[in-house]
Amino acid sequence: MERFVSAEPFPPGEYIQEELDARGWSQEDLAQILHISRRQVANVLAGKSALTPDVAISLGQAFDQNPQTWMNLQIAYELSIAAKKDRDTAKRATIFDKVPVRELKKRCWLPDVDSTDELETAVCRLLKINSIDEEPQFAIAARKSTRYGYENAAQVAWYMRARSLAERAPALSYGEDNLENGIADLLKLAGNPEDARNIPKLLGDMGIRLVLLQHLAKTKIEGAAFWLDDNSPAIALSLRYDRIDNLWFNLMHEIVHIKYRHASFVDTDAEMKDGELPDIEVTANVEAANYLIPNGKLGSFIKRVKPLYYRQRIIQFAQSLGIHPGIVVGQLQKQEELKPSQLRKLLVSIRCYLIGQTITDGWGNDLWFK
Repeated sequence: MERFVSAEPFPPGEYIQEELDARGWSQEDLAQILHISRRQVANVLAGKSALTPDVAISLGQAFDQNPQTWMNLQIAYELSIAAKKDRDTAKRATIFDKVPVRELKKRCWLPDVDSTDELETAVCRLLKINSIDEEPQFAIAARKSTRYGYENAAQVAWYMRARSLAERAPALSYGEDNLENGIADLLKLAGNPEDARNIPKLLGDMGIRLVLLQHLAKTKIEGAAFWLDDNSPAIALSLRYDRIDNLWFNLMHEIVHIKYRHASFVDTDAEMKDGELPDIEVTANVEAANYLIPNGKLGSFIKRVKPLYYRQRIIQFAQSLGIHPGIVVGQLQKQEELKPSQLRKLLVSIRCYLIGQTITDGWGNDLWFK
């Protein structure tokens, strides 16, 4: 009797076992009939060994069947395994296009699994999508050094991780009417590096969640602002450059986005020219700088001392504003009044005062949530 190949082929060993059961033969019996070892029979039945032409001929004689039947079963099974591997290869390629898998495993954002299905499930969970073919639906305003209008896979992963962490960050109820008063209180912390440790608590009191998330390779993200819902704003900072001027400018930049509810949906296909900034980014840059140093006061200072930007003059100017002199240096560098190499000692480190004060991911053993 000829056998038909099933839609999902099984190892030939399963069909051999059916023949044995029908005849009441044991594996030992078949081994003696075929003149092969019992281990060979066991391996064929378990699918560990493929049927060879010699064994197929012997099986045909033992079961009074066409040997070609058994070779067809073996070939069909091997083709099905190869096809499954091809499907897995295509799916894994899609997954690796979706996120930087190796880096995310190192950061414990993804479990260290080999199964394609398990990896797909983990990536979909991270990106909050139902299928690997979907695109994340997430509105955000981000400050970054890469081209705007296009988000690469690592940036999307960073945004979604930031959102996941922000969902667990503490904050009071947000009120737009109290934002400006909150900003004024926040800027009182800009005079001393040590006071940065109080930033997360004050933001939380303002209703703004803050998370610190180390950047991924090829992201070049400084920070991002987004809304978990209509009443839950959040800010994520990468602390990519450990300098007091970067911290305060990036923080105020993202607060401006919160102020105006700036956000646009992540788009992996759109594109803008290099160096071109969206209007919301221009607005955030201008207003962030003005919050730190009112534009009129900075312009007046430049007119008075240019080009003699001595250290003591900058310190005195900063003290008159109640901010750290490193913030002044940073603003002068942005206006190209100072070279990046000038007065760098005033650009003090700040990260050490923030790490551990809020949900933090990426620096040593400070991972709060995996």
